[in-house]
Amino acid sequence: MAALLPLSPATAAPPAPGTAQVAAPMVAVDSIVQIASKKIQRDPGKTDVFVNRNYPLSPKKYAPKTVAVKGTNVRLKSSAASAYSKMVKAAARDGVRIRAVSGYRSYARQAELYNYYTRIYGQSYASKISAIPGTSEHQTGLAIDVGNHNRACGLQACFANTPVGKWVAKNGHKYGFILRYPKGQESVTGYSYEPWHFRYLGTTLAKSYKNSGAKTLEAYYGVAGNGSKNNSGKKSKGTAKTTANLNMRSGAGTNNRILLTIPRGKSVQLTGSKKSGWYQVRYSSKTGWVSGTYLRDVSMPSTTKKKESSKDNKPKSTQSKSAKTTANLNMRTGVGTGNRVILTIPRGKQVAITGSKKSRWYPVAYAGKSGWVSGHYLSGFSDSAPKSKSQKQKSSSKTASKKTIANLNMRTGAGTNHRVVLTIPKGKKVALTGTQKSGWYKVKYSSKTGWVSGKYLR
Repeated sequence: MAALLPLSPATAAPPAPGTAQVAAPMVAVDSIVQIASKKIQRDPGKTDVFVNRNYPLSPKKYAPKTVAVKGTNVRLKSSAASAYSKMVKAAARDGVRIRAVSGYRSYARQAELYNYYTRIYGQSYASKISAIPGTSEHQTGLAIDVGNHNRACGLQACFANTPVGKWVAKNGHKYGFILRYPKGQESVTGYSYEPWHFRYLGTTLAKSYKNSGAKTLEAYYGVAGNGSKNNSGKKSKGTAKTTANLNMRSGAGTNNRILLTIPRGKSVQLTGSKKSGWYQVRYSSKTGWVSGTYLRDVSMPSTTKKKESSKDNKPKSTQSKSAKTTANLNMRTGVGTGNRVILTIPRGKQVAITGSKKSRWYPVAYAGKSGWVSGHYLSGFSDSAPKSKSQKQKSSSKTASKKTIANLNMRTGAGTNHRVVLTIPKGKKVALTGTQKSGWYKVKYSSKTGWVSGKYLR
């Protein structure tokens, strides 16, 4: 969808494969790991195999034997397919018609999906809606996405309140299926809420899990999750992101007039007003109300402003290059995920850049340790010292420029999740401001300033 495609680790058929994959963190893989008095199965051939970003499949291109779910093109392992058919029949007796949406997915197919979402939305957001190849439950043949026979709320958060969503959430464990990515557990599972994604564990384990009261398999086994909480840094003020195509209304409630529909994955500005679970927001020059159910990363605006200090504004000549982590980030002994992890730097921490980058990896120092980290998870780079007056004059006298090689969208920020300012025609010259971020360039064109993808410049 660039706003209309289904966005889940589960579905959507993107165009041809694209960008390079990002490797999963390297972890030791044994056939069974003992944690919290519960055995974690690591054999991908077993029904109770545990898979997430920190516990990838081994081998990573594991391919199980699968069968077609009766009456569909969806494929699962035979045990899961048989259990699913029983569940469908039971639901039908209650007047509920379940539809199979997606099941087994190969390593190659998962790579297509992940790379596609990374190209469209950037790696950070893509990793919340799509599994890194080799870490997807769908690759085991034991996970299925379900929907309503009439396709109501397909692959959307509202699916939870539909007949199938309610029935499977309540009864799935009786047939060996559990809801894998529940609401409010995004920081544990690492994925956005998916009320349609169910994992087959077998009836014994599924019932044990249900009776334990655990909200996630990570919690059930007592292991670290896929996600990361930012307990150290402050969130940006007064913003949130939409988790679905979201109606902005003239008041707090669905009985109010729709002003516009905000696409999924867009950032909105919060005004600070909240009423009965609804937030007043600004988006695309409009102000209105949206349901908080479909917002994530909500950060209300602060009511006080920091006093500006002239002392703070003075550049420090001794300041070293630094950057901030955008996720819990492994520091390794060398460039690449094949090197040993020295430590994990928490999200939102400042690290010192100690040298030149290699293949998008940076040498850094943190907590008395030195090593290499992936530049994909760094932001807010700062230079070591201010430019001299002569340097500024020299750089301003020469304005660098490039030409577009296609009709190119100029956006308000570095990434496709930002609003389009205008479209620059193919073959036009744009002025570079000198600012670059993650392959995007800040440019000037036709009296407008914004960001464009460097892939379409020469």
